Amino acid sequence: MRSNPSILVSWYTDPTVIPPFVLSPGQVTVGPKLRPDQPQLMFAGRTPIGVYDLKVALASQGLATRYDLVVVYADASGMNFPLNLDAFDCPKALVVGDTHHLKTPLRQMIEYARDARFDFVVSICNRHHLPWFTEAGFARVAWFPSLAIRHEPRPFRSTRKPQLGFVGQSGSRHLRRARLIALLLSAKLPLAAGTGSRAMSADIYAESVASFNASLNGDLNFRVFEVLSAGGCLLTDRLAPEAGLELLLEEDIHYLAYATPEELVDKARYLLNHPDHALKIAHAGNAAFVESMLPARRAADFLGWIFEDRLGDLYRASPQDGANDPSVDLMDRLRIYEVLQQLHLERERPRILFDPAVPEIYRSDAADLVRLETAVAPAGEAGGAWDAVVSRRPQGIDCTVY
Repeated sequence: MRSNPSILVSWYTDPTVIPPFVLSPGQVTVGPKLRPDQPQLMFAGRTPIGVYDLKVALASQGLATRYDLVVVYADASGMNFPLNLDAFDCPKALVVGDTHHLKTPLRQMIEYARDARFDFVVSICNRHHLPWFTEAGFARVAWFPSLAIRHEPRPFRSTRKPQLGFVGQSGSRHLRRARLIALLLSAKLPLAAGTGSRAMSADIYAESVASFNASLNGDLNFRVFEVLSAGGCLLTDRLAPEAGLELLLEEDIHYLAYATPEELVDKARYLLNHPDHALKIAHAGNAAFVESMLPARRAADFLGWIFEDRLGDLYRASPQDGANDPSVDLMDRLRIYEVLQQLHLERERPRILFDPAVPEIYRSDAADLVRLETAVAPAGEAGGAWDAVVSRRPQGIDCTVY
């Protein structure tokens, strides 16, 4: 592998919200202008919003069109879907953004990945969704957690404010997070919450006894690593094993976790009442992050995979995650999964009834939605106790949401 490969990064969002990762000193970064006052920052050039010819967009601005690697970061918002990647005589890698919400996120990203004919597919936050890409025919698929994190270390503070720290969004897309924040406040727990820069968030995590996190929808989100980076004590929601958090950190050693709103309140109160224990967890979590999760290490491992075919076991989606039934259409399975995933986003503990005539693969697909309660019984027994019923109809598998 060259020491300074020439890499084109096609970024998908406002760099003031999520700064582009840095893979090489020889990197050129381009991206769409999503708002009138958006600064160019790391962008060497602008690209159109939506679907466009990447090579034409570069050439029209006098930018180079020859690279050792092209990396596209895209999600189902559709803001950045460059095409004509075959015009670049080098490997092409897709970094898949959010697939845990938005409209038909998995189907849309798989269709885009096929249209653009990527050689490599990467997920950062949604390891549990990688088997879908494997089943869709992509042979080189991997998970690189913390690749896009901006490390903001802070001096480790042994004396901290008696508060829970939180910096991030809690609006209409983050329904569960908003409910949990309201619950913490109603329980009279001191919560320093708001939005702000990455530097501001690091300050709050470093000075708070504990830092609250709730995934949007079962994703291993950036805040997990940002809290650890700053030396904070992480209190986060318990994810499915397929999400990969347990592969990186040990619960009750590096962080504390909760499964229910009640458990969140209990553990938040415990940490506030036992700041010495919170400091011990914060120290262990920060040490684990610095030892093995720094973004520079992830970038080196990512490039080792692309250029030298070296991929550590940590980064692989394990075979058991990709159970398949070739008799069932993949996109139809995804259609049902996306409905159930949306319910998982909107409701605390959705109850799903499966008709026994529905192939078992539809139920196993939903196993990584940890707050779903599922049962199998004839659809006619649904009554009013279920949030959704998955049944077999003459026209195919149907999911009715109540």
